[in-house]
Amino acid sequence: TAVIKTFERPGPCADLVRSIQRLYPAMPIIVVDDSREPRAIAGTELVRLPFDSGVGAGRQAGLERVATPFVLNLDDDFLLYRGTRLGAALDALRLYPELDLVGGRVIDLPLLISHDFRAAGLFPTKAQPKITPGTRFGPVEVLDKVPNFFLARTEAVRAVGWNLKLKRLDHADFFTRARGRIVSGMLEDMRVLHRRDPFNAGYRAFRDDLAADLAYLRATYGG
Repeated sequence: TAVIKTFERPGPCADLVRSIQRLYPAMPIIVVDDSREPRAIAGTELVRLPFDSGVGAGRQAGLERVATPFVLNLDDDFLLYRGTRLGAALDALRLYPELDLVGGRVIDLPLLISHDFRAAGLFPTKAQPKITPGTRFGPVEVLDKVPNFFLARTEAVRAVGWNLKLKRLDHADFFTRARGRIVSGMLEDMRVLHRRDPFNAGYRAFRDDLAADLAYLRATYGG
């Protein structure tokens, strides 16, 4: 099941849904929308949340609706294309029971920029990884943290859960809490396109309002 958390970006979200339906027409799609006016999209299950509930509450609400053994986590400004190759990630999860979550490369448009998550940091934690980062299971390299584009065992993600107190900055918190509980890896051949929209002023006013999240993260992790 694909789970999309969206907020005030109906156009990009609809484009993402169409890209999923074109490539994986049988895949169930759950759209969690906390916009002022959540919009239903044909062929999807819409979960309406109160305005600006935040990404943590949204991802958790979507996760609770998943009825399949695997879940695909997506941001609303992604696009699937022929290089996405979800089958390779699904094969890895089925072949290697040690793996719980397989992330893919996120390619920022229009310059085709992507980031190396081997250097991506976590918040301070005493938890030790279940499997040493850098270990390989076939084409998948174990990492502490991967992009927010991943295919995972539904129950593994539920074992960690999303932080309802975080409206924007959920990413590092999720993988910090996941360390020692689940095993994440990176599959370079699974890719998604990322359409950033820096000129959407209405959206950015909320997306850049980070004070409450930063205060919470400082209180929780220090620094």
